[in-house]
Amino acid sequence: TQSDCARWFTALGQKGPERQHPDRTTLTQVEITRTYPAKQPDELSLQVADVVLLYQSIEDGWYEGERLRDAEIGWFPMECAKVITCQATISKNMQRMGRLLGVETNV
Repeated sequence: TQSDCARWFTALGQKGPERQHPDRTTLTQVEITRTYPAKQPDELSLQVADVVLLYQSIEDGWYEGERLRDAEIGWFPMECAKVITCQATISKNMQRMGRLLGVETNV
């Protein structure tokens, strides 16, 4: 499937800080609406209300992203998430991420 191919490319590609998107403020944010327990090592376990920055989406129903609260990167099903469109919420999430991770963000 497309998601299998994308996940293999990701697994064989860069890891760690180099893998992270250089400008997080430009990434789409989603809020998790349904708990998802990871089933594979490259998947994210998610709780309701988690916020995730999206790195990529695959047509067969998967997102790859970075969980805001701890910067963990992994795959999860699109059906568990809703895109955040409110600019004020997006800005607050970026400020919160900066405080949690001790990273300066330009919002």
